[in-house]
Amino acid sequence: MRPILSFLALLIFVGNTALCAISAIHSGDKITFQVPEAAIGNLKCDQLAEPLAIDNPEPGLSWQMTAELPGKRQTAYQILAASSLELLRQNKGDYWNSGKVHSARSVQIRYQGKPLASRTKLYWKVMVWDEKDKPLGWSSTASWSMGLLNASDWKAKWIGATQEDPYPDSAITFPAPYFRKEFSTSKKIRKAIAYISGLGFYELRINGKKIGDQVLAPAVTNYDKRPLKKLLYPYDDQSAQRVFYNCFDVTVDLSGVNPAKAGTSARNNVIGILLGNGWYNQRDRTVEGKMWYGLPRLIFQLELTYTDGSKQTIVSDPTWKTTTGPLLKDGIFSGERYDARFDLGAWDKPGYVDKQWHRAVQVRPPSGRLQAQTAPFDKVIRILQPVFKGQKDSVYRYHLNETVSGWAVIRVKGPAGSSLKIRYISEEGEDYGQQDVYILKGGATERWSPRFTWHAFRKIEIIAKGVSLDQGSLVIEDVHTAAEGNGTFECSNPFFNKIYSAYLRTQRANFHGSLSSDCPHRERLGYTGDGQVIMESSMYAFDLFGFYRKWLDDIDDARNRKTGFVTHTAPFGGGGGGPAWGSAYVIMPWLYFNYYGDTTLLQKHYMGMKQWVNYLETRTNEKGLVYKEEPDGWCLGDWCTPADIKIPEPLVNTAYFYHVTDLMGKIAAVLGKADDQARLAALAAKIRDNFNKAYYDPAKHTYWEGRQGSDVFALAFGLVPEADYGLVFNSLVKHLENTGYHFDTGILATPLLLKVLSDNDRDDIAFRLMDQRDFPGFGYLLDDKNSTLWESWNGDGSHSHPMFGSVIKWFFSGLGGIQPDVRHAGMQHFTIAPKTISSLDYCRSSYHSLYGTIRSEWKRAADGTLHILASIPANTTATYVLPAGLKTATDEAGRAIPVSNTDGKSTIRLMPGIRQLVLR
Repeated sequence: MRPILSFLALLIFVGNTALCAISAIHSGDKITFQVPEAAIGNLKCDQLAEPLAIDNPEPGLSWQMTAELPGKRQTAYQILAASSLELLRQNKGDYWNSGKVHSARSVQIRYQGKPLASRTKLYWKVMVWDEKDKPLGWSSTASWSMGLLNASDWKAKWIGATQEDPYPDSAITFPAPYFRKEFSTSKKIRKAIAYISGLGFYELRINGKKIGDQVLAPAVTNYDKRPLKKLLYPYDDQSAQRVFYNCFDVTVDLSGVNPAKAGTSARNNVIGILLGNGWYNQRDRTVEGKMWYGLPRLIFQLELTYTDGSKQTIVSDPTWKTTTGPLLKDGIFSGERYDARFDLGAWDKPGYVDKQWHRAVQVRPPSGRLQAQTAPFDKVIRILQPVFKGQKDSVYRYHLNETVSGWAVIRVKGPAGSSLKIRYISEEGEDYGQQDVYILKGGATERWSPRFTWHAFRKIEIIAKGVSLDQGSLVIEDVHTAAEGNGTFECSNPFFNKIYSAYLRTQRANFHGSLSSDCPHRERLGYTGDGQVIMESSMYAFDLFGFYRKWLDDIDDARNRKTGFVTHTAPFGGGGGGPAWGSAYVIMPWLYFNYYGDTTLLQKHYMGMKQWVNYLETRTNEKGLVYKEEPDGWCLGDWCTPADIKIPEPLVNTAYFYHVTDLMGKIAAVLGKADDQARLAALAAKIRDNFNKAYYDPAKHTYWEGRQGSDVFALAFGLVPEADYGLVFNSLVKHLENTGYHFDTGILATPLLLKVLSDNDRDDIAFRLMDQRDFPGFGYLLDDKNSTLWESWNGDGSHSHPMFGSVIKWFFSGLGGIQPDVRHAGMQHFTIAPKTISSLDYCRSSYHSLYGTIRSEWKRAADGTLHILASIPANTTATYVLPAGLKTATDEAGRAIPVSNTDGKSTIRLMPGIRQLVLR
C-alpha cells in the first residue's frame, strides 16, 4: 500500500498546479517519485482561464506558485508565447520570449510581444527561478484568443423585427421577437466560433440546444445614444457608449459532413435567437425618467474553419426570418407573461417550416463600440426547494429560508388556457410589481421559467386557475453574477456570523450585470456611493477582479467629459447622491490597486479621476465648501442615519473633496506624475484649512455638533490637525459612551467609524457597536424572518440593501487582521494584525489573493495564551503584528521566535508556508 499512498500524496500535492519537473527513478521493482520543491500553475490571462475573446492589446499574464517546503519564492521568470502548441513544445516563442526577467512579480505581467491581431490565438507557459536561482521547470500550457478588435472585423449587420418604434414615448412593449437562420455545411468543421450581442438580453440556440450557461446576457452597459425625458435628477448627457458581445466555441454544436462516410451530403444547421427587452428597452419603471434606448436588436457572426483550411462566415442580415411567439411580455421590473398556446415548436431545429415568418430588417446600430465581455456572466448558481405552505382557495403559498434573486421554475399539468400568476414577495412583504404569468398549452406536463427578468423574494404566492399545485410543482433558481467566493470568516460570536451570512446573501442578490445594485427589486441601480463604501467588504468576500474593471468603465462612460461631473449611478439610471457618490471614481480604482496591485485602472482612468477633483473645485462657495454639484441637483450627505441625525451636507461633501484630492496625490506618486502630486498636495492643504475653519470647534475638540459622523469623517480622512488628533478621538469615544455604544451614522460614516476605532486599537468599542442587539444596530438579524441587510436602521424601505455590509471589512481586517500593505500593493507583502478582543474566543478568516490563499486564525487558550495559525502563499511575505500587550512568540514546540519592534508594535516577519505560533 505504501507506493499507492505515496502516489496519492503526490496527486494531492500537485492539485491544480502544473505537473512540471516531476520525475520517476526506477530501481529494481521500485519506482520513487521525486516531487518538485515548488510548482507553477493556475495560469490566467487578465485573470481569466483560457479566454476566447480578449480586447486588451497588452493583456496581463498571471500564475501562482505552490510549494511543498516553506519559504519558497520567485526571483525571476521567463514567459514564452507562441502561435502553436508545437512551437511552444520546442520552447520557441515566436510571438514573445520575455527572456529571464529578475522579478518576484507573478500577477498581471503585461504582454510585450508582437502586436496582437483579431482572432489571434496564443499558447503560453512560464518558467520560474526560485530563491536559490534554481529553475523550477516549465509550467503547463495555457492559451488565450483575441476578439474582434476592429469594426471592420464585423461583417454582420444589426437586425431587428421592425425598423421603427411606433410608440417611442410610450411604456408599451411588444412580444419578444424570435429569429432563425438555416444554413448548410458541406465539409468537416475544424473550428466554429460564434460572436453575438443581443440587446437588451438574448438567448442563443443552435440545432435545438441553448449555447452557454449564461443568463441575462450581455452585461448591462451604456449601449447607445438615447432621448432622456422627464428626468428626476438633472443630467447633461455627455456620456460614452459601448456594447458587449459574447463569444462561444460552438464546434461541437454544429453538424458537418464526415468525409469518412461515402455519399454524405451537405448538412443543415439552424441558429435560433430570442431577444428580450432587458435594460435596452426598460419601460417598466419611469420614476427616475424615461430612459430607454430603443427596440430589441441583435448582431451575430459565426466563423467556420473547415479541416481543409477553407472558411465560411454566417452573419445576421435581412435574409434571416423573424416572428413572435409565446413570450408576450418581458420586463426587468414587472416580469414575464408567457402563453404556451402560441408555442412555436421546433423553431430552432433544421427542417422547421418558417413560411409564416417574415424577413428581419436591418436596423440602426447602437452608437456604442462593440467590446468583448470579460466581466463575469449572470448564471443560475443554485437550485433551491421552497417549502409548500399550503393553499387557500386558488392561492398557493411557498416559502424559502432566505431571500434570493432569481425566479421560479414551474412544472405543472392542466387544461389549455389554465393560468398561473406567480407573485414574488420580499421579506418586507412587498412584491414591487414582480410577477410572472404562465398560460398552459395543455396536455403533457409543462415546464417553464422566465428568461429575461429576475425577481428578489423570499415568498411566492401563485394564483392558479384550473391547475393544482403541491410541493413538487416548483423549484427556485438562484440567479446572480457568477462572482466566485474569495474569503471566509467565522468567529465565536454567532451574531457576527449571522451578520456575515446576511451580507453574503444581500450582496449576491444585488450582483447583476457585473455591477452591485442598491436593491434587487425596487430600483436595481448601480449606485456608486453604495458601491464605494462596500468595495473592501466585497473584495474580501468575492473574486471581483473583472467585475470592477467593468463597473469602473461604466462610471467612466456615464460621466460628463466636458465638466468632469460623475453620475450617482452607472450605467446611468437616474438617482441622487452627492460628492461621496461621484468620488467612487477615485476611491474604487485606488482600492482596486491596493488589493490587486494592478496599475492599469489608475493609468486608464487617471485623467477622468483628476477631472473629478477639478470639477469639485468649481463647486465650492466663498468659504471653500462644496455645497452642491449640478444646478438644481441635491446632495444626500451621510445617507440613512438613524432617527433625525443629519450632518450638514457641505461637511460631508467637503470631507470627500479633501479625501479624493489626497488620494489623487497618492495615485500621482504611484504613476510618477510629480507635478500633479505637488499641485494636489497644495490643494488638499487648502481644503483642509477651509474645512477646519468651518466645522472644527477647538474648545470642544469636535466637529460640528460632535456627532459620530462629523468627527469620524475628519479623523478617517486625515482632516484633523495633527496636534489635536488624540483630543478629537477622545471626544468621539466620549460621544460613543453617551449613546450607549450605538451607531448614529449613515452609510458613509459607518465603515469609517469602525476603521477609526480599529486604527486606534479600540476594537473593543467596535465590538460593542457591532454586537448591539437593539436599535440602531444589526439586532434585526436575530429574528429568523430577516435574512438580509436593511436599507435603514429602523427597517423602512428595502430589506435587501448591501450598503451597510461595509462593516464586513472590519471582520476581515480587524478581527482577522488580513490587510493589504499600501507600500506593496497587491498582497505580495501584506499585514496580519488580528484584534484579539477579550469578548471573542476564536476567529478564523481567509482571503484568496492573486498569489494564493492567506489564512489568519487565532484561538484563546484557558491560560490566556493565543494560538495562531497563519498561512502565507508562496512568493509572498507578511508582517504579523502581535496583539496589544503581547511581546513574545514561540512555535508549537516551544522554541522562541524573534520578535521585532516596528513603529512601536511587536512584529514577526513571516515567510511563505503555514506557521503555528503561541503568543504571550
